[in-house]
Amino acid sequence: MEISPDARDKLAEKLGGEPADDAAKGSRPARNARSASVDPVTRISMIIEDATGVDVEEISADSDLVDDLHIDSVSRIDIAIRIEDAFGVRVEEEDLDSARTVRDIVRFVESRSTTDE
Repeated sequence: MEISPDARDKLAEKLGGEPADDAAKGSRPARNARSASVDPVTRISMIIEDATGVDVEEISADSDLVDDLHIDSVSRIDIAIRIEDAFGVRVEEEDLDSARTVRDIVRFVESRSTTDE
């Protein structure tokens, strides 16, 4: 059985590897949320996708975490841990609880990133 290049790339990412070649990725940004070359909204969206299974294409900066993405408290904790790992910032439970949209998370991360340097 043969899998598509996109599926192969996703599998490689899940296993900690790199995609087979850049041609298979097309114009899609690198899928590593730790990559600084990806804009913050995309990085946060990829983290949300990994933590919840919501497709990154369904996530926008204005997506409401509860109403649009249906993120529960357990997923919020997972997202917080992933944000800490990807951005090197400390995230308290109340920080993420106060975020209503993806944009709110981006603002929080950007504010912490500039003060932590």
